[in-house]
Amino acid sequence: MDIETGEYFERNHQKLDGLQNVEAAWAAAIEKCRREVCIRLAKRTHFGAHSATRLGAEAIDYYVGYAIEAVLNGSWQWKDGHTLSQQLCRIAGSVIDTEVNKFRVEQKNGEPEVVYGGVFDDLETYFYQQEELPEGGSDMDQLILDQKIQAIEAIIQRDTECVLFWDCIKEGMKPAEIAAIMEKTPKQVYKLREVFIRKIQSSPYFESDYYAKVKR
Repeated sequence: MDIETGEYFERNHQKLDGLQNVEAAWAAAIEKCRREVCIRLAKRTHFGAHSATRLGAEAIDYYVGYAIEAVLNGSWQWKDGHTLSQQLCRIAGSVIDTEVNKFRVEQKNGEPEVVYGGVFDDLETYFYQQEELPEGGSDMDQLILDQKIQAIEAIIQRDTECVLFWDCIKEGMKPAEIAAIMEKTPKQVYKLREVFIRKIQSSPYFESDYYAKVKR
């Protein structure tokens, strides 16, 4: 069975053949790529864009494996001036960005049973999936984001449970992790999330920024 190769197959393999120690180079490149992917994804692999359920494999293995295969089959060009490590990292980083964008489209087109909209869902998604504002975000976008975070923290400052819940959200924790830290059941954490949302909804600051959409 023939293996499908990309337009850069021969060029990439010429570069590989030119390495002094191919095995050592691959080992070092893969390790560096894994480290960078780990740092970038942090705690964002439990659900969302980088979940194993969605990708079909653990996120780190998926992105690093994709980068390795892309070099070997020639579907991505190994750019001049880049080491093998740098090229793997560039490919993995690009694919991570692509999957985040695809996930956003999936979420936008999907019809979950109940979707709580507004600033909390936006920020929850931000902390779970992003390290920075999306490409094209301006200083004003960052300022608005910071103001919303400050407003939320002012609203909940006297509620110890909501403060702890919010701190967990900012760390990108999944519900099970939050439940363990707060010594609650997942159901109790979900109810606390609803309490948290109602507190924010009750504030004039966010009054027009919320909606509840129920699946038709």
